[in-house]
Amino acid sequence: MKRSTAMLATILTAFLCGLPSVILLCMGVLAMFGTQVPDVMAQNPDSTTQDVMLGAGIFFCVGFLLLLIPLLVGFFSFRMSQNEDWMGNEIIPPPS
Repeated sequence: MKRSTAMLATILTAFLCGLPSVILLCMGVLAMFGTQVPDVMAQNPDSTTQDVMLGAGIFFCVGFLLLLIPLLVGFFSFRMSQNEDWMGNEIIPPPS
């Protein structure tokens, strides 16, 4: 894999997965703060604190999973691009 392709894949996944993950994590934080105020727990007055905490936990889990995708894509794509030299040819080990 070329280094420019690795960089493009990392930037693309950062925008497509990284930004939504940050938004989900912020929504999880807002849901956690909503449980501390009795009147602002949720839109539905019948919901309990446990329901809101479950929703916040789901936001956190999905947000962290989405945040892992750009990190892993960047790590593995740049690691694969290190096996090639700057001309784009694979490095041939010396004969033993």
